[in-house]
Amino acid sequence: MRFLDKILFNKEDDCFRYCLVLDIGTEYLKAALLEYRRDERNIIAFTRVKQDHGNMVGGAITNIGGVVEKAREALSKLKEISPHQTKHMVCGIAGEFVKGVLISLDKVREKPDRPIDDREIGQLIREGEKEARGKALKMTGMETGIGDVKIELIQTNIVEIKVDGYKVMDPCQFQGKNLNLTVFYTFVPLVQLGALNTVAGKLGCELAAVVPEPMAVAESILNAESREFGAIIIDIGGGTTDIALIRNGGIEGTRMFAMGGRAFTRSIAAELNLSLKEAEELKLAYSRGEKIRDYERIDKLIKADLHIIYQGIELSLMELARGEILPKRIFFCGGGSALKGLISGFRQLNPAGRLPFGQNPLIELLRGKDIKGIEDGYSLLEGVEHTTPRALAYCASKSLSDERRRMNIESQRL
Repeated sequence: MRFLDKILFNKEDDCFRYCLVLDIGTEYLKAALLEYRRDERNIIAFTRVKQDHGNMVGGAITNIGGVVEKAREALSKLKEISPHQTKHMVCGIAGEFVKGVLISLDKVREKPDRPIDDREIGQLIREGEKEARGKALKMTGMETGIGDVKIELIQTNIVEIKVDGYKVMDPCQFQGKNLNLTVFYTFVPLVQLGALNTVAGKLGCELAAVVPEPMAVAESILNAESREFGAIIIDIGGGTTDIALIRNGGIEGTRMFAMGGRAFTRSIAAELNLSLKEAEELKLAYSRGEKIRDYERIDKLIKADLHIIYQGIELSLMELARGEILPKRIFFCGGGSALKGLISGFRQLNPAGRLPFGQNPLIELLRGKDIKGIEDGYSLLEGVEHTTPRALAYCASKSLSDERRRMNIESQRL
């Protein structure tokens, strides 16, 4: 074992650990069991169960009991696949009320010759939280019409760090007088966070982390190119469409609106007087290019709903752009993005002519198998509908491993 490994890890780190990952969607509840040790991360079991109508609305839990029942059903299926169990749970969160705020923080250091350390960075981030919270409350109030909504901070992401005007990746050990951080704060209403805590408690688990789903997908594809040139993630789920903007080296902002794949199913069911199950089967057959009855009527309905989703995407991207050029790469993911004609229809809208793109964007479909950094030895999460749960598993294992590593380093310092 190398000397560095001796510092970073103890004997316990030679053992595999496990974590339950829940993607509580409007259409399906998805559960994955991941195994991790040091930099080894592997998905060893996965299942999904159909949500009952009314359990979720717009990506938010509306029936805790119903969600717990479905989660228990998923856990029971996982136990049939793998003997490993865990009390640690990481949940994804979506929904139109998740608020992200970007803040620029400046500090003139009294002792510029002293190397910058983690505590100094942490203090500056905490100082910016108050300003970020105020902006998030204002955004939430404008959208809900309620002026005093209780919100909680669930995540902070450092987008950019500069020391005396120079951009640096890791400021520790650098010296300088002027320290600037650009930080992205993510807040959610207490009602949603409390619901996830209740679900975890009823399952006998500890909620280790709550991760905004579009940010998880964005984090999972942050390579050298996307950090340098940026990207746009559009995740179309059952009940919501979530959009994340990667720009200036990190996740700069997110937007969500309450429309997804279920809207197409409802339109077909209402028009043809069918059950939601029958309408869903017709929608899937349409997407597969199969010959189906009432094809022209269904085609017309789907194109009308696509137009509404395109409008939502366009408005969201215009808000996120804030007058600046948008990145040229757009990734669609989520089960709804597999709908026939969705991506080709978006291309035909001429996004470069309607939105602030410097050139025609490159539009791609992001599948689960495209998420790197986590193994999927049993090929459980490869499809476009698996992108989000696989990204959540990646973020969960990375954050838990990083936290373990940080604790070990600090223990060595004592």
